[in-house]
Amino acid sequence: MAGGGGSSSYSSTAREGRASARARKKQKQQQHEEQEEKGPNPLNPRFSDYDPKEGDYVLTRFQHPTLDLDMESPVGAMYNTNRIFQDGSRMCNSVNIVSVNIVSSDYGYPLSIYGTIIARDSLDRQRIYLFQRGKNDCQNITSKNDPLLLTGPKRGLMIFDSIIFEVDLKVKDVNGRKVNDERVSKGLTEINGIFRLSFPPKYIVQTKKLVSMHSTLDLNYTFVRKAVEGTVEMRILEAGPVNFHGKIVVRTSSFPCDIMLHDSKLAGMLTAGEGGILQTARRVVSVSVDETLLLTVCLATGVVRTVEFTPKRGSYDEERITCGDYKMLVKVTWSIVHR
Repeated sequence: MAGGGGSSSYSSTAREGRASARARKKQKQQQHEEQEEKGPNPLNPRFSDYDPKEGDYVLTRFQHPTLDLDMESPVGAMYNTNRIFQDGSRMCNSVNIVSVNIVSSDYGYPLSIYGTIIARDSLDRQRIYLFQRGKNDCQNITSKNDPLLLTGPKRGLMIFDSIIFEVDLKVKDVNGRKVNDERVSKGLTEINGIFRLSFPPKYIVQTKKLVSMHSTLDLNYTFVRKAVEGTVEMRILEAGPVNFHGKIVVRTSSFPCDIMLHDSKLAGMLTAGEGGILQTARRVVSVSVDETLLLTVCLATGVVRTVEFTPKRGSYDEERITCGDYKMLVKVTWSIVHR
């Protein structure tokens, strides 16, 4: 009996080995056929990739002869807080990233998404992360209406000539199954600041669409003239709840759209850290000197509280608010957008 069992086990192992070898051979053949179909890459492979939607090689990274493309911008928020801006001073323009959505997917939904979205602005063209997740920290996208959970930008974006966005998103699995091509969205898109200035101010949300690889991605933004950077800090006071459940959103007086700083339904509850500070995923927003900033706290219980701030000259503004059981200090530090 023991001998028979061993023979059966050996036969099973042998069959699995042959099946695995056939699968590897088939995969190699498919890769070879795909490479023949693609043909040689006429572009610099450092900055390009083959896009099956285009049926050709396309640029997927910003090209620069000397810049270290992997270096993150060393300039953070509140860099110019102590610089004074006067009435009539020439202010730089900026952009607020409202949301990013994968609005169509060749794989359908749900998608387990990881990868990066970075911005390269007019200040230094170095990396400013908007989205950054590893393969073991995917975000689950259930439909085209689910926005990516953005964690940036870490400072106000300066737009003089343009802001270039590099998208490199991959899918770990689709509804529990693996796919042959993990690249769900990869490519470049650009907001042209000089071109935008030729148009009268439009206080609407605009969209840059990137059709690439196996999806269509919408990057929704607002163009902000004469911009000041506002960095939001929220602190829980006294002996109130330490866990925050709800939404924290900001908007400017001219744009009827919310910019999400935190949503417990998507990102989980916030726990107050040292000094009672709530570490929201995003905290920077650009505001025109002619506008006001409105911050709204929406508790899961339905209680809503809105507070308004006016840009100050090289300073900060703060206000104590009560929202349900929460007593909070909301502080906005103002800094001119870098130049």
